[in-house]
Amino acid sequence: MSIIINIVLFALITFSLVSITFLVAQVKRDNSIMDIVYGPTIALASLGALIVSGLYSPITILIVVLISLWATRLGVRIYLKNHGKPEDARYAAWRTLWLARGRFYFLLRSYLQIYILQGSIMVVIGLPLIIALSSGSGKFPIMALVGTAVMLLGLGLETLADKQLDNFLKHKQAGTETAVIMDQGLFRYSRRPNYFGESLVWFGLALSVSTLPYGYVALLSPFLITYIVTSVTGPMLEAIFLNKYPEEYQAYMKRTSYFIPLPPKQTI
Repeated sequence: MSIIINIVLFALITFSLVSITFLVAQVKRDNSIMDIVYGPTIALASLGALIVSGLYSPITILIVVLISLWATRLGVRIYLKNHGKPEDARYAAWRTLWLARGRFYFLLRSYLQIYILQGSIMVVIGLPLIIALSSGSGKFPIMALVGTAVMLLGLGLETLADKQLDNFLKHKQAGTETAVIMDQGLFRYSRRPNYFGESLVWFGLALSVSTLPYGYVALLSPFLITYIVTSVTGPMLEAIFLNKYPEEYQAYMKRTSYFIPLPPKQTI
């Protein structure tokens, strides 16, 4: 099947799912629902594209299973983190700002900036599956073994990093942790080890289909993810921490790699 047809198929399913999420979010008055369904939406779009296309092969099934594994972990974690809490502060601030310009403006701006924008990103992220569906071959590429290993390594790293961070915050909230910032475990070697793991997940998936026709196109997926976590969300968090803990965080920045885990620098 043509790569264009598969892109359109994946996009139609994705935009249908984010549109449904938009409607549910308006009923619940909580746009941060999008954070919870982000991963599951990619997984459902992948499964839907596989079923609709009927292109079952070892590589397409493998990619869907790996994406589903990643999406389940992410969706469950964010659900448990957000459950019972009000709308995330970012979305709440946008709600106040956009509602000041009228209800219609708020709905349109929310739909386009939160849902359609993220839906578009999801389509690019889904390129490894789209390439697999478009290959038209039932052969299992050997590079898929390497890619799977890289993907699982990344998944393990971000899972461990998130667990270490959650434990730190839990102990800090309970008053049993005196440290101001998290700089232990994987965070001793990288200020964003969970983001590094996320990047590896998608590089692994792209590697899995790299030897298939148009396989190089799948690299857009991990490069987009890496750009977002290093140049968008990462700097936003850095700014927050620098504002809250200027001295401690500046010292942490001087000795710790920003993204790729490396031995901490010796500081005088």
